[in-house]
Amino acid sequence: MNGSEFVIFAELNRDHFEDILDRVMKYYPSVQFGRQGDDWIWVQLEDGKIEIDSFYSMQLELKGKKDHIQTAQHILKIIDKNWILEQFDPPKEDLTR
Repeated sequence: MNGSEFVIFAELNRDHFEDILDRVMKYYPSVQFGRQGDDWIWVQLEDGKIEIDSFYSMQLELKGKKDHIQTAQHILKIIDKNWILEQFDPPKEDLTR
């Protein structure tokens, strides 16, 4: 697996969407989000984005390029540990791409 492949870093509790969004917005200046049947948060980076969404899961998936692992780990560090359902180490391949 190379650094540009898409992976899933963790699964987060969808019931805490608003809490996760509030926390992420305190640390990242460029965040887009929505709730239209599915919940989604996009953390914009210089070279792409980290996605937190429920597009392919009943819960929220924290995903992005494998190269963005440091940002994903930072997000997992700043949110409440009780909101993390499962952290994948190593990250698992995102088969939806």
